[in-house]
Amino acid sequence: MNSSLVITTINSPNQNIRLFSKGCKKNKWNLVIIGDKKSPKTFKINYGTYFSYEQQLNLELSFAKICPVNNYARKNIGYLISMKTNKDFIIETDDDNAPKKNYFKKIKLSHKTEEIKNDTWVNIYDLFKKNEKYKIWPRGIPLDEIFKNKIKIKKNKSLKNFYLQQGVAENNPDVDAIFRLIYEKIDVKFKNYKISLGSAKSTLNSQNTIWHKSIFELMYLPSTCTMRCTDIWRSIIAFNILKKNDLGILIYGTTMYQKRNYHNLMNDFNLEMPMYLNSKKFNEILENIKIKKGLNFFSYNLLHIYKILIKKGFFQKRELIYLKSWLKDCKNIKNNLG
Repeated sequence: MNSSLVITTINSPNQNIRLFSKGCKKNKWNLVIIGDKKSPKTFKINYGTYFSYEQQLNLELSFAKICPVNNYARKNIGYLISMKTNKDFIIETDDDNAPKKNYFKKIKLSHKTEEIKNDTWVNIYDLFKKNEKYKIWPRGIPLDEIFKNKIKIKKNKSLKNFYLQQGVAENNPDVDAIFRLIYEKIDVKFKNYKISLGSAKSTLNSQNTIWHKSIFELMYLPSTCTMRCTDIWRSIIAFNILKKNDLGILIYGTTMYQKRNYHNLMNDFNLEMPMYLNSKKFNEILENIKIKKGLNFFSYNLLHIYKILIKKGFFQKRELIYLKSWLKDCKNIKNNLG
């Protein structure tokens, strides 16, 4: 199936991006790289298209003209560019991740796999870690749920379509600042494994994520929360909409590893504070929101959900302006593709 890879960067091309460029060319994937206002003026790669801040402003996309600068939500522009190419899947990552040899394997919509029984929060890393060296957890799950619930798995495997698929990353995976402040040196190894999340609650990130065209509207990254929360809040919204439509999420490992860029961990901690305090409340609000079922109601449901979350103080009022612009672009692209 046709695939497009979206990467964001504020840096010059590094070895990771060159590896993604080489792999995309070999496997005939589209490659879209999104810069920002503080990105380098020149950006040369052998394969793929880099969009500078100035080039983004000239795109026929209403969201690109209003998206805040120096903001991770500019990744939304890369999603929209990829949608225009009429791909079946959009894959996303960042410039401090590197692909393993199996990263560019053929992406499948259907998978025969086991499913988690729990309907509670789960620490999904428990199923993937190879040893007990680290007490590890994904960024964003409520701190009081990290080690609370033992994961139970249904015995029989079943074949299902998974419109949202999340891969784990080895070496320095997606964890929060608390974990990184505890462990000075991190080198995590994960199992090559896959499982259906079922009704269990977990957060997803934007490091190694696959989205099918049926749910592209749900890729929207909000702009008016902290950038350490944006993909976490997005994932909880997407999870709840998919769950209420009886659509599963696949968690798999491992196709990439992360060589993390420098971060000020105390700054990360501060930006993650809303997540530590409110992930559980955020999800509880979403669980109690009634939505319209069906793939055709994703836009309606997103607007409905964000209006409530804005009233609850999770986002600023202008988030609706950005979201409406995103949904307008998504609709126009769909109409143009027929």
